Amino acid sequence: MSLTKKELEGIKGLKSEIKCIEDELHNLPMTKDSVTGSMVDHPYIQRTIIINGFDENKGRVLRKRLKRKLDELQDLLLEMENWLDSIEDAEVRAILRLRYRNGLSWGEIGTELGYDRTTVAKKHNTFLTDK
Repeated sequence: MSLTKKELEGIKGLKSEIKCIEDELHNLPMTKDSVTGSMVDHPYIQRTIIINGFDENKGRVLRKRLKRKLDELQDLLLEMENWLDSIEDAEVRAILRLRYRNGLSWGEIGTELGYDRTTVAKKHNTFLTDK
């Protein structure tokens, strides 16, 4: 089994999509509605009551979408981890894990591993080109 660069980069896109859905869930639009009722006791005066709340229908749809995307991400990350475990070169494994699982930049990976950013990018590209 082997993953392509495009498949690995799909993880970043999926994480970004999940963050957008989570942001939408935290910022659900308010909705307003009204009901008509009357007082419990006589003289039974009819009143209109305004109800404010979040758009629960949109929230339900977003939660379902978020669950699907989280499941998809979990499957993809498991596939990536299984693939990474099959790579013999520990340094390449670290570069790929830091880049695609943790989302670090080349500079951050270089700092973590004690190289400059161009060195880790070259090691990454060489590995994926040879695959």
